[in-house]
Amino acid sequence: MKKQFFSLSLLSALLAVTGCKQQTGEAKPHIPTAPQMEARVDRSEPVKIVDIEQAFQKPEQLKLSQIASEIEYYTVGDARYPVTQAIEIPDSNAFITFNNPRIYYRKQGIPSKRYGFKALAYKWNNEMNGQTLFYDKKTTRMYVALSGKTQETRLTGADSTPCIGELPPLDTMLTITNYVFPENLSAEYSLNLTYDKLLGFSSTGYTLCRYGEKTGEPDGITTFNLLGDTLCKFRLKEGEMTPRTVTDNIPFFQTFFWNTQQDKMTFMMPYCDTVYQLRDPQTIAPLYAIHYGEKKLALSDYKGEIPEGRMWQRTFYENPKGLFIGLYQKGSPIIADWIGWEYTYKPTLTHQAVYLKDEGRTVLLPTKMVKGGKGFTNDLDDSGLAFWPDGQTDDCLYMLRTVTEMRELVKRNGSPKQKKLLELLDNPKVFERDYVMIVVR
Repeated sequence: MKKQFFSLSLLSALLAVTGCKQQTGEAKPHIPTAPQMEARVDRSEPVKIVDIEQAFQKPEQLKLSQIASEIEYYTVGDARYPVTQAIEIPDSNAFITFNNPRIYYRKQGIPSKRYGFKALAYKWNNEMNGQTLFYDKKTTRMYVALSGKTQETRLTGADSTPCIGELPPLDTMLTITNYVFPENLSAEYSLNLTYDKLLGFSSTGYTLCRYGEKTGEPDGITTFNLLGDTLCKFRLKEGEMTPRTVTDNIPFFQTFFWNTQQDKMTFMMPYCDTVYQLRDPQTIAPLYAIHYGEKKLALSDYKGEIPEGRMWQRTFYENPKGLFIGLYQKGSPIIADWIGWEYTYKPTLTHQAVYLKDEGRTVLLPTKMVKGGKGFTNDLDDSGLAFWPDGQTDDCLYMLRTVTEMRELVKRNGSPKQKKLLELLDNPKVFERDYVMIVVR
């Protein structure tokens, strides 16, 4: 009797498994749906004015302690693979850095560890100012934006299907002995791309910036879930469209995240100078309006060459204390490194502007070059090394500098604030070719 019962149970299990496989095999492919939601604009809070024009009239030096209270240092690789994105791991004093095309886990006091995912440089989707990773704090899974290119299509991108890949949880990715590759992802989601480009993504969906088929200029965004269903379309720009061939040297969409709530995305469109936040798949809110005055880069400027003196935004970061806007003005001297060369691993700037949230005012930092660089006077470690953010994650801002530059510029004055900094710079295992990520919060 027991043998018969065991045989029946085994047969039932086999039928169930077989049935599941047959059902999976017969499942029809998912057909993406049309827009499911109506776009909403949240205007419950007034748009704050970031007045760049007025700030130019009277530059002012600011201290780092005005926008942060702590400072830390992490070695983050060398010049072969500079950091393009960093992600703070909550409650662990650790970061994940994307040293394109590699991912690392960085934690104070332990050697850096390679993340368990490998992809060649052409496999990555690099359309979002280096924001190619998304870390889900709830599940500790990483999501990666990939180009879909193969060895045969890596130069043209023809017939490639960009996708978002889902990786196993962090603990798994730090302990596995065999790497995960794009070809064996646990799950991947193809992107609905025609003339559009990826603006941002999370573990719940993605957003495309919409480019006109004829002009190639963006006029809005579209949100999707990971299955590719269209959720909502936002038209953010009306009026004249300029051919993309004319404006190719001006960056269009700028994407930046302030991840206190991880699915919110902050972004900016060109020419309208408004900073928006995508609060959910059908709601955006205009947060800031950047006022350039006569320095504004307008569509009317495109009649061959951009006029001298015109200005546009290159970088934009945010923490609870302020907005940090990196600007480029045609014809102005660039912000260079310690020997007067252009930085090769970050966007070239000519001016640095700060909007102080508590005071509601915009400040332009002085343009005069000093030995410690341009930026905030660093009174958190008394090093003499000026601070300006090259990226952000949650409420952390971070700056990248080479060890060579830091050893040359840091002023040793015996201050106890310099203890951690000097331990790093005097460590014989920290090489001249290394980069340091200076984190403030």
